[in-house]
Amino acid sequence: MSDDIAVQAMPLDGALLSDAHLLSEVMPIVDQLADDAAAFLALRDLAERCERAGFVESSLVLYDRCLRFSLTDDEQQATYANLTAACHAAAAATTDPVKRDRHLHDGLYAATAALDPGGCQQERPMCIALAHRSVLLAEVGHHQAALADAHRAQALAVENGMPREQVIASIGEVIARWNGSLDTTVLTLISEIDAVANDLDLHDLLRSVTNVEVDVLWSLDRRDDARAALQRRNEQLHALLHRSSEDRWRHVRVGIDRLRDVAEAEADRLTGLPNRRHLDHWLPELMSDDVPVCIAALNVDGLGYVNQSFGRDAGDLVLQELGVLLERVCRRGDSVTSVGSGEFVMVLRDASPGDARIVLERVRQLIAARSWAGLPADVHVTTSVGATVGSGAENSDALQALAHDALRHAKSAGGDRITFR
Repeated sequence: MSDDIAVQAMPLDGALLSDAHLLSEVMPIVDQLADDAAAFLALRDLAERCERAGFVESSLVLYDRCLRFSLTDDEQQATYANLTAACHAAAAATTDPVKRDRHLHDGLYAATAALDPGGCQQERPMCIALAHRSVLLAEVGHHQAALADAHRAQALAVENGMPREQVIASIGEVIARWNGSLDTTVLTLISEIDAVANDLDLHDLLRSVTNVEVDVLWSLDRRDDARAALQRRNEQLHALLHRSSEDRWRHVRVGIDRLRDVAEAEADRLTGLPNRRHLDHWLPELMSDDVPVCIAALNVDGLGYVNQSFGRDAGDLVLQELGVLLERVCRRGDSVTSVGSGEFVMVLRDASPGDARIVLERVRQLIAARSWAGLPADVHVTTSVGATVGSGAENSDALQALAHDALRHAKSAGGDRITFR
């Protein structure tokens, strides 16, 4: 490209300040979230909103937190795919070569995790990861690998109705074909990309395509066309930069409000049971009476197998039915809480270890003998239980830790058993 013609970089200082402002508001809310499906969905929604609104640094931080909240392999794959897209957006947005290189390679790592051949094979996350990886590979000079990814992503995008990913894969193809073999016919593909870019709001990812377009036109001695292409793209980037900050914040604010609602709620959205937030402030109050209290942590054995073999909906039905069963077993003054990841906490008031073992053994047997809606009759679900008994509000955290330690021992011993500490 001629030295006097280049896509101008957008100044990003304002965007970075906005990212800092956004994270300062959001992260205290994130720290309040319970480890459950509702928290994961709200966090992923906000990360996606941040990415689309141009708060790319915030989206990277939030997707990283999503990985910690993901409860299933499917959720992990989807999050890694979205993280690939966010890294691509971050690389496109920065003018710092060191940051750009880091974002490119972080995106390649995330895409590799999303496309792990031994993991899940959901087509939509695979399409997202392949499309964005094609651009990342082309940008770092792996042109043949970029073309292979682009063609796979384009096929998946057509099959699954994903026009945005189809265009992103075409961007990867354009960069790879030009930089790999100086193929001037990419101008046709660039025209096709331009024709749909407005509807898909992809202008922030088109800087590399414009660089290729200008290079090709310049090599064909079409210098006026090259300058016109550059001017058109700079105008689009200028409009993007000055897009109403109020609109961007309004889009993200919806996600923040949803996240705050989830963080402040004291009921698990799947089962309707009280959640960890409720347990954390209710249990010390209960234990302040200094009567013996049994804390039992219960975890469904093989929930991952149920989700993978029969679908997440079937696993959700199991958890909902189990919540109902546990509530029916509870005596007056007892409580059951859903704390996420297929785990429940039963609190049995005024219970000796012997009394608690009788109740928990009954629960274990009821679960093992039950037939579950959404599962074949020959599929049985079991549970592991870790329990302890104590008293005193100041001991509530320590007793919960003991119960969870006992649960880990029950699981490692093969499951379908009760372990006391």
